Amino acid sequence: MTIALDALRAELRALLGPEYLIESGDSLETLSKDFYWYSPVLKRQLEEKRADLVARPGTIEEARQIVAACFRAGVPIVPRGAGTGNYGQCIPLYGGVVIDLARLDRIHSVEGGVVRAEAGARLGQIEARARAVGWELRCMPSTWMKSSIGGFFCGGSGGIGSIRWGGINALDNVKSVTVMTCDAEPKLVRLEERDTLKALHTYGTTGFMVEVEMRLAPKIDYDQIIVSSADWERLLDWCDLAARNHLWRKRLLTQFQWPTPSFFKPFVKHFSPGEHVGFLLVDRAQTPEILESAAVAGLACVYRQPLADPPKSPFITDFTWNHTTLWAMKTDPTITYLQCSFAANFRDQFLELHRRFPGEILLHLEWFAAAPDRVTRPNASPDATIVVGLPLVYFKSEERLREIIDACREIGVGIANPHTCFLEEGGRHPNIADKRAFKGEVDPRGLLNPGKMKTYPHNPFDPVAEAKATAALAAGSK
Repeated sequence: MTIALDALRAELRALLGPEYLIESGDSLETLSKDFYWYSPVLKRQLEEKRADLVARPGTIEEARQIVAACFRAGVPIVPRGAGTGNYGQCIPLYGGVVIDLARLDRIHSVEGGVVRAEAGARLGQIEARARAVGWELRCMPSTWMKSSIGGFFCGGSGGIGSIRWGGINALDNVKSVTVMTCDAEPKLVRLEERDTLKALHTYGTTGFMVEVEMRLAPKIDYDQIIVSSADWERLLDWCDLAARNHLWRKRLLTQFQWPTPSFFKPFVKHFSPGEHVGFLLVDRAQTPEILESAAVAGLACVYRQPLADPPKSPFITDFTWNHTTLWAMKTDPTITYLQCSFAANFRDQFLELHRRFPGEILLHLEWFAAAPDRVTRPNASPDATIVVGLPLVYFKSEERLREIIDACREIGVGIANPHTCFLEEGGRHPNIADKRAFKGEVDPRGLLNPGKMKTYPHNPFDPVAEAKATAALAAGSK
């Protein structure tokens, strides 16, 4: 591949100029990585992986020419958003070219409750522009100020707002995605409504995403609230009831087990040692009613602040979802995390995990609108709410981590494993056969983020992996 890379390097340099082709140095390293180091397993596996080149197109036509050139050279192509993912989604397993979408950031329109934007547009900018005209994002990750919308669609699933609107698979949240094929003459393929599912949360393996449309929600003026209690069960009972009260308009409800709140250095002055806390983003008009309910339940309101418009920090969202893990790791680098969905008997599951692994797990809970999900829960009630979470885990060894994951599954806790970079192992993909088939249509040579879709039976850069995938499919694996 060296000769092909040398020729490709010269071609891309002529196309983009040296300013937008990264060939070496710290920038090459940085743009080859994401937040994979949240996982000690991925840190070991991916630490030495990097691209040979990083190309930064400024137009879709430049992106098309880059993809065509990579196709002719037969080198891997890995799309990159803002690099805020945690599973090595944008880390190339076999070198090649990372295509950084940061310059494809145009927000074409925000109208009729829909945003249309290039894949590199930042969610923070979309949110500000939407709120200026009476709308807001339905769901977004805790990294929303930096994340790109294409990166969220390709590598994320849900987050802030999901308590009301679910994730990117849910309802009609995603209106369309436009992907570029990876072939000699790259073409644009527009997927609409349910067809978008073939390209969502696929790490860029099923087409190079260049433009998206996402439906928005009517804008709400929010208060940021933190409630506190030394009694975990008392706080849990109220948070769960609040989450399921569909008359209360909420964008976020998070509960943290002490000492997790002590990791949030900018907010620690608001907390009392030993007290568990709940974070809420609620409709400002309903704040008095919600706080009265909390007080009746014996909870203390320790923080209340309007969310500025346009949004300005501090944001309590900066401590929720996977930002929680980041703050914990800043305090104690031995901490890692899991991604869980709990069952109706979640209280029993919490008790069992603490019984089996005393002192090793700190609960971090989020509430999520489970339905209607177009893939995993198509027949669920429209009002269904589930408890999910990103519990913190004091890492001892990879073997112990696997033991905790196995125990979760044994007692009915769903696991989206954040300690793997392989698509099928990291979450639920009941439509993986559709995703494989679509990848076959748009990526005939298997160049798009090769190796990440583990069951795809064509990996020109790893014959052993290709043979295993082919054998698994022949044996009837989904």
